[in-house]
Amino acid sequence: MDDFTYEKEEKPVGPEIYEWDNVWWEQVPDNVRPRVLYIGDSISCGIRRYATWLSDEKILFDGFGTSKAVDNEYLAESIRFFGKQQKRRNIIIFNNGLHGFHLNDTEEYGNYYEKMVQFLMEEYPDTPLALVLTTSVDSPRNARVIRRNETVQKIAEKYNLPVIDLYAPSVEYASLHSDDGIHFTDEANEKLAKIILESIHKIIPEL
Repeated sequence: MDDFTYEKEEKPVGPEIYEWDNVWWEQVPDNVRPRVLYIGDSISCGIRRYATWLSDEKILFDGFGTSKAVDNEYLAESIRFFGKQQKRRNIIIFNNGLHGFHLNDTEEYGNYYEKMVQFLMEEYPDTPLALVLTTSVDSPRNARVIRRNETVQKIAEKYNLPVIDLYAPSVEYASLHSDDGIHFTDEANEKLAKIILESIHKIIPEL
């Protein structure tokens, strides 16, 4: 995924040296087919590319991918701006865990992540929300990913939100990491997209 950056060096504060947003609005004129708003990072961008296709284009996956961490003061406003253009969505799936490593993985990360969950629930009160666990990385930082996912699980339980587990399968597909040990090959992205699609069908069977 050379289109995106991933900051490997630890910094005491955010934002990152290079920040980016990658937005995608699928089949803009279509007002009939169900839509998913997939908010995430570069991993979500790779997965989203396959999700609509795997659904036989019966479900449209719009994407807001970003390097903005959960404490970035512009993250919520950026999502709000894209949401106004998107206008409608049947479910939101949210992931944010591979950026913002200046935050500790429990209290700081959890507080900011919870604020984003509250924002999404308040901004889109009639839209179901599911939390997506962060994928594994081939580095010592993976221990931090695990702690962050544990924090997300607790927040999901607090708000009675469904969780889509991409961490466990990403460990299974570790051999399909790209050379950077962070992103995944097209084969893995397709497999992860299938899990996303199956999970959404379980959450909203009528889709």
